[in-house]
Amino acid sequence: MRQGHRVRVGVFISLCGIAIAVGAVLGWVRARGARPASGINHAALSGLLHWSQTYTSSFLRSSGFAVVIAGVLVVVGGVLGSRVAAGLFSVVALAAGILWVVLEATRYSAVDFPFSDLRIGALLTIAASLLALVSTAFLRRRRV
Repeated sequence: MRQGHRVRVGVFISLCGIAIAVGAVLGWVRARGARPASGINHAALSGLLHWSQTYTSSFLRSSGFAVVIAGVLVVVGGVLGSRVAAGLFSVVALAAGILWVVLEATRYSAVDFPFSDLRIGALLTIAASLLALVSTAFLRRRRV
């Protein structure tokens, strides 16, 4: 049996990919106490992979760039109707977002890090990657 591509689900996943990429360049955390306002585009990718908060001035070496690339690849996966590509890169974006938020909370006091301090960038990236991941289950259908 051949499988068909569900166009509406592919378009929704592509929109989620765009939201992931846009959220990566926006602000993620409000300043509070000793914690400065920052985002994932200021955190070095190598620091995130080694569980240390290292700042970088280069966007191309930041975790935000990796999330933007993952968002673009989610868009491509949605357009092509690929469950594997859309799901894999949604997981990459979701993992990077959650790792950054947890690392930020552990670097500063977790008590001093309420949910209300998360800005639109973090919420947009994490929510869009989660929605894209769930939507990949509905991307293909069987043709009879």
